[in-house]
Formats: sequence, C-alpha cells, structure tokens
Amino acid sequence: MAGRFARIGVDADDQYTRNVEASQAFVDRAPAVITDLLNHSNYAWAAQNCKQAAEAHIDLGLLHWRRGIDPRDDFEGAFRACSGLDEMVHKYILSRNDFDLSPVYAAMFLMGHKAQIAYVDEAAVTSSRWACYQYHLVHALHDETPSNRLVKLTDTYFQANEELPDRIFEAYFQLLGLLPTKMDREEQVRRAKTTWAERKRGELCAKGRPLDGHGAMNDLYVDIYLAAILKKIGWTGHTVHAWRWD
Repeated sequence: MAGRFARIGVDADDQYTRNVEASQAFVDRAPAVITDLLNHSNYAWAAQNCKQAAEAHIDLGLLHWRRGIDPRDDFEGAFRACSGLDEMVHKYILSRNDFDLSPVYAAMFLMGHKAQIAYVDEAAVTSSRWACYQYHLVHALHDETPSNRLVKLTDTYFQANEELPDRIFEAYFQLLGLLPTKMDREEQVRRAKTTWAERKRGELCAKGRPLDGHGAMNDLYVDIYLAAILKKIGWTGHTVHAWRWD
C-alpha cells in the first residue's frame, strides 16, 4: 500500500486527504476487481485483493483515529474483507502462508475479537525483521503460541541489532513481558511512545507501510501495535495511541 501515497511536498492536511482518498478508492473498487478476477479464474490475485482491501480499511481506521474519528466501522470493513479472503482460501485451496494480516490481527484484538493466528506470510517473516516481530507480537496479543521457527527468527533478528527497528520491538516486547527489563511500567510506556516519534526522521525504514509512521506519515497515523499492547496490559494513561472506543 505504500506506493499509493505521495510523501514529498505535501502539507499534513493535504497528505491526510490524499491517503484517505487513496484507501477509500481502493475499498470502493475492490469488489468489482475481485469479481472480475474470480470470473477469469485468477483466484490467487482475487484473494490478494481481499487482503489489500482489508489493509485499506485498516489504513482508513488509523487515519480517522488520529483525527479523533471512531475507526470501528473501518476495522469491521477489514474483518469482512478477511472473511472473503478466508472463503477463497478454503474454496480454491490457497496457501495461508502467502498473506500478511498482522495489522488486522492487532485491530481484531482492539475490537475484542479473539483470533487464531492462521495467516502468516512466511516469505515476509523470513526476509523482514519487521514482519517477524509483528507476527510474534500478534501471537502474544491473542495468547497464541508462536512456532519454534518464529521464535528462533525473532532471536536471530534481535542479535543482529539494527538500532531503531529493534528498539521499537524491544520496547513492545518488554511491555508484553516477552523480554526482561528493569524499567518500571511508566518508563516502558514512555520509551515505546518515543520510538514512534523517532520514526518521523524515517531514514531507517523508508520502505515501510504508511501505518508504521515513518517520515511524513508520523503525524497522520497512530501506532496500532502499541495501542493493542497498552490495552493488553491494562494501561490507562493518556496518549494519542490509546484505544478509546470500548
């Protein structure tokens, strides 16, 4: 989805409008595109479009959330798109290992929907520390046990420290009790919030999704993973990233 959004030479309000319009346009045209792909027996691409529609709904929710607009309808749209994906996977015998649904799983937790982590993009997890960390994190949110492979990959990535990306997820994992820390809870939360602000510089992860908050996206989105973690641990302080629609 990153390629749909301009990032240079646009003020924050214009960027917000462009991102909303881009995601809404994708959501609006997805049903016709998916129907056409199915009619041409292009089942894998139809399923990918369901996944991308879910991502577009999540994107809309996060953009609205940052502006104080209730994101729940957007997130429900993502869940409906994923239901369509699930139907196709079963009907056409597609591999669940080709789909990245980590932000959807985080949104499900925020909305109080229990999930089994059935969809994990194995290629992304293997090639990207971000994907690996995110999938490990959503397993913890839903009290699901990650595979031994996912645990080993997580350990391997942390050992090859890449500064900001690893600090981000180290802070998340410490809040969840997955990594040890001597910091108290409030200090842990402050550290996690700081890693979001650091992404505004954006050099380290320029190819990340807009919802990851890098560069110009930092003031447009909220941190869906931190929000889910704060809900998981019962933290009730003030932050733009806190979920407030229960």
